[in-house]
Amino acid sequence: MASLHKKWLLPLCLFSVIAQAEPAPLRIGVSDTDAAPIAVLAEDGSTLSGGLARDLGALLADEMGMKPQFTLLARRRVEPSIETGKVDIICNANPDWFANSARLNWSHEIYPLTERMLSLKGQPPLRQLDDLAGKRIGTIHGYHYPSLEYLWSGNRSERVTEARFDLLPKSLEKRLSDVAIVTELTYVWWARGHAQEAASFKIHPLVVSSQPTMCALSQRSPVKLDQLNRAIDRLHKSGRLKTLMSHYLWQE
Repeated sequence: MASLHKKWLLPLCLFSVIAQAEPAPLRIGVSDTDAAPIAVLAEDGSTLSGGLARDLGALLADEMGMKPQFTLLARRRVEPSIETGKVDIICNANPDWFANSARLNWSHEIYPLTERMLSLKGQPPLRQLDDLAGKRIGTIHGYHYPSLEYLWSGNRSERVTEARFDLLPKSLEKRLSDVAIVTELTYVWWARGHAQEAASFKIHPLVVSSQPTMCALSQRSPVKLDQLNRAIDRLHKSGRLKTLMSHYLWQE
């Protein structure tokens, strides 16, 4: 009987060690309305197959010794999911974009979300907002551009509205607009998949807006804000975050 007990003791001990070594999950929420390259969805649209949200989540989890676990969320479920603790973090976020931001914890900045001007090649560089006077400016329907309102309200330029990003380059090609406002992340992703078409365009030095993005952390998460911030700071300091972003951001 004693030998039988010893026979089972070693496997049980090994199982206990393996169970203890299993990293805790970092539950990462991703909105299904985040456009590529933030979220790249599988063909059926039901799962996350790639993109910056996935790469960043994996990097953060690795830095904290955790295992990334992704949950794709409908936009209406983003705020309640993070507030109730269904997920630990949601990145590509900013307190100004969340109605319940005061009930969440907010990490250090991860990367800026920057909007710049796009035009066909041959136009002189745009360096300040007043350079846009007299131009037809391509924009996305429903988006707000506070820094340019003075041009439109004063009839110093014309706003041309398109339903989605991929129509902005087409509008420029057809000379329906002179310039277009694009998010760096979205444009770089598009340009890599449309290299021949993108060769006709140029990005200008003028920055229309730049907003910091960070991670919203649930107050119900076992992950502590200081723990998350230390991980982000280490990723900045080590250059791992810069290396990751170099795959997604336009380099001047």
